[in-house]
Amino acid sequence: MSSTDGRDTSMQAALATAEAAASRPSPADRFNIDREGPAKRAVRLLALQQRFQKLSEYCDEAAAEIRASLERSPR
Repeated sequence: MSSTDGRDTSMQAALATAEAAASRPSPADRFNIDREGPAKRAVRLLALQQRFQKLSEYCDEAAAEIRASLERSPR
């Protein structure tokens, strides 16, 4: 598509769109993704893994105690 003065307006529109997209912040910047870096994330994930392991052990012990008390109770 050309304007009346002979310039290609579709190319100008495409360039304007590309420039606007380049000037917008990236999704990582907009949503603050991965700001802490891999080392800090690894430490945090390891701490979470340890917490979940302890929780799992606690649940296993509680279930074993409940089973044992049910086996001891008269029916």
